[in-house]
Amino acid sequence: YADSMFNFNLSVKIYRSIVKTKHVLFLSLSLFGGVLASCSHSNEIQITGSVKNLAGGTIVYQKSIDGMFNSQAQDTLWLNADSTFSLTLPGNGYEQIRLFLWGKRYLGSFIAEGGKYRLQIDAAAAKSVSILEGKNEKNMEVSELMDELGKDVFDVLSRQGDKWNITRDTVASSVSRKLQDQVLALDEKMQGVDKDLYEKARQNARMQVMWAFQNQLFGIANRHSEATRQSWLKEWEKMMEFCQVNHPASTFSPAFHEVVYNNAGITYYIKGEPIDEDLKKNPYKLIFHYIEKNLTGQAQETAMALLFLMDANEEKYDPEILPLEERFRQMHPQSKWQPLIDKAIAKNKAFNQAEIPDYIHFPNVDKAKTLKEVTDLYKGKVIFMDIWATWCGPCRESFAHVKPLQEYAKKNDIVLLYLSIDRPDDDAKWRKMAAHYDLMGEHVRAQEAFKKEIYDTFGNERGALSIPRCVIIGKDGKVKFTWAASPENMEELASQLAEASKEE
Repeated sequence: YADSMFNFNLSVKIYRSIVKTKHVLFLSLSLFGGVLASCSHSNEIQITGSVKNLAGGTIVYQKSIDGMFNSQAQDTLWLNADSTFSLTLPGNGYEQIRLFLWGKRYLGSFIAEGGKYRLQIDAAAAKSVSILEGKNEKNMEVSELMDELGKDVFDVLSRQGDKWNITRDTVASSVSRKLQDQVLALDEKMQGVDKDLYEKARQNARMQVMWAFQNQLFGIANRHSEATRQSWLKEWEKMMEFCQVNHPASTFSPAFHEVVYNNAGITYYIKGEPIDEDLKKNPYKLIFHYIEKNLTGQAQETAMALLFLMDANEEKYDPEILPLEERFRQMHPQSKWQPLIDKAIAKNKAFNQAEIPDYIHFPNVDKAKTLKEVTDLYKGKVIFMDIWATWCGPCRESFAHVKPLQEYAKKNDIVLLYLSIDRPDDDAKWRKMAAHYDLMGEHVRAQEAFKKEIYDTFGNERGALSIPRCVIIGKDGKVKFTWAASPENMEELASQLAEASKEE
């Protein structure tokens, strides 16, 4: 958990709040971004507009709920035949709507305080979102400042840029001062907007720079001396005071949930604050405990709610999250998040209660020492092998395309072998997921005895294995296609399977 949740020593930190596809991760260039508008005090937000240069693409959006940003869900912006659209949303003060070109890039954000707005979206333009009616010049200026800050923070996280010269700075006080100076300068520039918007923009900026500071802390804490580590922890506590994560307006930022969850990692894995071993075994329990102990009010409510939504969005379906949801109901009985949480919990229960059909098989390979011992179970048959893991999002997404493959396999006596590289601790989840995605065929979890063989055979020269990985094994037991087509490209895959079937 410490490695998977809090390891920022990577070339890019995957931003979970952005929509994912198999081939593209939406990495936002802004954590606030785009355009702002305010001209009415009506709660209902009515947005109309048109789209151009979409080239067959799809636009999706994320939105806030009563000013609390929902980073774990997205909806499609449906277009009319003439590429116009109409969108009506509830509102309570300022609400944020973030737009993405599905599978390609972030377009921008639109923030409204009720009323009517008309937009023009140009999917091919650098500045994709323009307000034609309902705009407020000062609010747009604030938005542009936040958009620029969001891009600078993203550049630091992804190591694509370093406006503040902090990525090579190992002095905690120096890094925090540079980031705080940037935020204080923005505070001055944002003077002139109403208090509500100012607080939201102010806290959004603080969440962004806190994320950048966390990124540096994670990268340095385990590579330098104990004295250096302690200096960073001391400065982190000062940054916590400066950024005010517990401020209600912090929930308006798409970076809020990342900051909260990362703070839990710093508290228990770097700072080493004592915690029950039972909590350490489960990430949801640990984070929930941290939130309950350290946050209050709207900040607590939002952070907890996003935890449940994340379980469903990332298809973790951890059964141990269910009692946490009961606790949440007691603490926040009137939460605006509850309808969405109910849907997430329903998905969790359906996953964990699903029965495994008789056409999904789990052969006993506990004594197997090599991969060949597994494939020899199907001698004389062509094998389509899908190497995957329950934690792999692109793997799970690929399962939406297996029906044509299953039909082809039935007609042509092809063995569908799903080879999981999950750990033994995930055995139960692995079996449930096979049923959840209706993966007809043979299911084997790689044993430690031959897991290295899998990495050596199908990984790169450094032993790193990219999944999902499709492989075709011929009737003679030899690998015919080390990089077979995926079920998404069934025409090419069928051709490869046919070729493998011809060989003696």
